[in-house]
Amino acid sequence: MVDLIVTNGDSVGELLRRSLQGTEVLPWRDVLHEGPVPLTETREELSAVRVSFLVEAGAADPKVLENDFEARYRGLSISTNFDRVILWFVHNLYDQLQLLQVLDWFADHPREPETLLLVQADDYIAHQEADAIVEQAALARPITDAQLDLAVRAWAAFRQPAPEAWAHLLREDLSALPFLRGAVVRMLEELPGPDGLTRTERPTLACLQAGSGLTAVALFGAVQKMEDAQFMGDWSFWRLLDGLALGPAPLIAGLDGAPFQVEDKARMEAYVRSQPALTTLGNQVVTGQTDLAEHRPIDRWWGGAHLTNAQLWRWDPETEHLIAPV
Repeated sequence: MVDLIVTNGDSVGELLRRSLQGTEVLPWRDVLHEGPVPLTETREELSAVRVSFLVEAGAADPKVLENDFEARYRGLSISTNFDRVILWFVHNLYDQLQLLQVLDWFADHPREPETLLLVQADDYIAHQEADAIVEQAALARPITDAQLDLAVRAWAAFRQPAPEAWAHLLREDLSALPFLRGAVVRMLEELPGPDGLTRTERPTLACLQAGSGLTAVALFGAVQKMEDAQFMGDWSFWRLLDGLALGPAPLIAGLDGAPFQVEDKARMEAYVRSQPALTTLGNQVVTGQTDLAEHRPIDRWWGGAHLTNAQLWRWDPETEHLIAPV
């Protein structure tokens, strides 16, 4: 029996390949919690949107990204050559969004009963030894129609031009995918709050407010420890820091070498070792004295929603409710 495992990236995929005999691995690489994920007529259109965003963000060369996106769908298309396909994703936001995307594909490309399976874990694959991975592989269970139906609804909700459908998922029974509820909430927390900050931005500034003299790389570690289910890689965090430091009305200063890039090693080293500090505005925002949206232009994507100052959906973490644009 030869299995195909679909999982969240190259390093994890290599670990699974080494630990499990008779398997091939298809890594699913995309930070779906960042940038546009709009409704499109075809998956090719969505791939083009994602490639464009990732290229602009400096993730990789366009040809590399285009080939990668095409290769992963080509991998799915030949999955019929395998006896079983096992989707192996963990509990965090990064993985859960990828799981929805892959399940949505299989809902349109059904397999024989009992040959599409799911392994979900509440611990990171990269943290596990080979023996534990083998034990988890034995827990793979066939994916049900209820799981496919829920994934299709959730994936469509995430891609809507407003976050209402995604938030409405919290009113449903999401137990078919046990880690989805946490991912729904965590993604909503990446909408600006009443102060204009996301959940990730808020503790980042709070750490700096404490005046601890953290370097950028230590700040990343400190913020990660505040997550129940860590999902953000360092590349994403550097983008977040750049956003706080650059452009009109910066919230932090002293971020040497910003924006982050890898071509100049000396500049990159200066960046991660720099000790950013709050600006006056940063201190005012983090202490609740002012709303960030009143001081700087907002132009970013959240799933399928394009957030601007004029169309600014927010999430109130105190009441756990959406706040519609005024």
